[in-house]
Amino acid sequence: MKKKKHTSRHRYRYERHRREVRKKQIIGTALICLAAVILLGGFILYQQKKQQDMQVTAGNSHDVGNGYRNVTYNGEEYRYNNRITNVLYAGIDSTGKMQSTVQYGNKARADSIALVVMDEKHNKLTILPINRDTMTRIRRYSLSGNDNGLYTTHIGYAYSYGDGGKVSCENLCEAVSLMLGGIPVNRYVVTNQDSMPYINNLAGGITLTVPNDDLADQYPQFTSGALVTLDDTSVIPFLQYRNTQEDFSNEGRMERQKAYITAYIEKIKSLNNNQLEDAWNSLDTMEDYIQTSITRNQYLKLADLVKQLDFSQDSYEQLEGEDRQGELHDEFHLDEQALQQKILELFYDKI
Repeated sequence: MKKKKHTSRHRYRYERHRREVRKKQIIGTALICLAAVILLGGFILYQQKKQQDMQVTAGNSHDVGNGYRNVTYNGEEYRYNNRITNVLYAGIDSTGKMQSTVQYGNKARADSIALVVMDEKHNKLTILPINRDTMTRIRRYSLSGNDNGLYTTHIGYAYSYGDGGKVSCENLCEAVSLMLGGIPVNRYVVTNQDSMPYINNLAGGITLTVPNDDLADQYPQFTSGALVTLDDTSVIPFLQYRNTQEDFSNEGRMERQKAYITAYIEKIKSLNNNQLEDAWNSLDTMEDYIQTSITRNQYLKLADLVKQLDFSQDSYEQLEGEDRQGELHDEFHLDEQALQQKILELFYDKI
């Protein structure tokens, strides 16, 4: 009996020892797994930070160089007018809060694009609209933000391939700069559809003459030649809508945008300094729907400059080219010779 009892006690100790060893093994395995997760998480965070630190963004690190300063065309020499300030405006085809993400790509497309050219030397302000379907070189990024270089596609996608924030804005700036021979385009204002009522209200509503009948069937008040004052309910369809079933319908929308921007600038020129400051302060209400590199002090200086410069209907330029049907989307192909002449006309002085 004693021997049997001793054997049972021995077996009990043995089983308890096995359970403790197994428990320690389980705990040890769990600790190893936890350590692996922590190390993996730390490695991922490190790589993300490293990627952000090394990220080459379009507006600053991709230096287009100084080759734009002096150019030769048809045997004549030209020098860049350094008293020009360029500001890029883009309207993005999205609603809701505008914010950057870690993952690049699949962002909204730039629906309307225009370069505001403020020339102090010749005392003129020019608006250069850029068709979103323009085929030109843009920089494409991988989903993780790696720079995949330049390739040719619709310029509106330059914003889409970025992070939905600063990188997207700078990428669009670079695309416009490259298209225009490398001239500097560093300042930008980018908004989305939700910003339109706010922008319209900043100037107290805009009154204009409707330039075409594109929206007349759905909106009878938008008949060609009609004088309308746009409010919160009408400004979005006027600026945004188009018949997507109709080829090259973006052209008609660009005509309406031209009428709006022209009227808007004339309204801004009529505001006094106090009203301009109030307009800036009102931007707080639309901070979720606007992305800009312009500071308050820069805004006030630029607004004052806009008031001083000459501007008229003829100040709204147009880039020549040809509409073509692409495999998936309409395409606008620039007339390269006419483009070069327009670049020289707007940004250069003959030496």
